Amino acid sequence: MPNWCNNSLTLTAASKEEANELHKHFENEDTDDNWTFFGFFVPEEWDRDDWYWSRVEAWGTKWDASIIDANWVSDTDVCLTFDTAWGPPIGVYEAAVEQGWGVHATYYEPGMGFVGSFIDGDDEYYEYHTCETAEEIRDHIPNDLDEEYGISDWMQQMIDEEEEENRMDGGREHFG
Repeated sequence: MPNWCNNSLTLTAASKEEANELHKHFENEDTDDNWTFFGFFVPEEWDRDDWYWSRVEAWGTKWDASIIDANWVSDTDVCLTFDTAWGPPIGVYEAAVEQGWGVHATYYEPGMGFVGSFIDGDDEYYEYHTCETAEEIRDHIPNDLDEEYGISDWMQQMIDEEEEENRMDGGREHFG
């Protein structure tokens, strides 16, 4: 079972025609057993026996997107939220940029403690797994990523819960 990486992606097509191709691709999701979202940008042309490493090398993750939501916000822009296994699909983002798409993506993998953004070919990656306080996280990662994913708030909640448990455990010792 992998750690899940949360992804937020806005794709901007250079033309309505390109956007329509992607829209048609989405229409095939329920009828094509071999359909993959990532396959639109990086088609699966490898041996099915070697799918795991081929996908990791080509897409940056072993499985296709587990799409949570997809909304067309204009004739050329689609916003998606989805999960991937272990990390973001950087290879897919790179392929989309090479094909002329605008790509604005953010990603967050809480299990391994990293977060980042990929904007039109520029990948900004931040590890925060060694941070011990919410303040350290705020000092270490950009504010927009922290706010989007609530990372320092989550850290503060964990600290508060641990302190509360310690207070309660300390009180129990006196009764035992």
